[in-house]
Amino acid sequence: MRRNRSAAVLVLACGVALVACTPEPQATPTEAAPARPAPSSTAAAVQPTPVLASSECPYPQFDAFLKHFGNEITLQEKATADPLLDSYVDAEAEPEPRKVESRLALADVEWPVMPDPAALAGQGREMQVSTLADGQRQVQIRTPDSSDQQTYTFAQSPCWTLVKREDESI
Repeated sequence: MRRNRSAAVLVLACGVALVACTPEPQATPTEAAPARPAPSSTAAAVQPTPVLASSECPYPQFDAFLKHFGNEITLQEKATADPLLDSYVDAEAEPEPRKVESRLALADVEWPVMPDPAALAGQGREMQVSTLADGQRQVQIRTPDSSDQQTYTFAQSPCWTLVKREDESI
């Protein structure tokens, strides 16, 4: 009998414990408030972002961007990294020429930072555009049969920006 009484007390204790642990009723999906408002087709529902979306860039396609970048100094000023990675060859370095690299503050950049691609042919210069593995674009401007060569590297984040300029002329 004592064994049955202990079992009854245990069942009663467990029953009380189970009642205390019963989860509260959950709201149905129609009653629950969403964590964020559902997306809407209007622009007002979109949260503002600190960086422009690529669709808000004046020239999301690189070819169009390059054409404008080359002949609009105001675009160059807006689309050049601060600081700009800059390098040139110091031909007077001893014992031999060496590459000098620096981070050039935007306030110290001389404008135009890059020549106008449309004017290159008239100057006897050539331009070649390459796509790097990471999606960046390099624009090489050179004078054939000379050491006159500059390379400009652009990154898209989200708008195209000049991030590096290398003058390899000696």
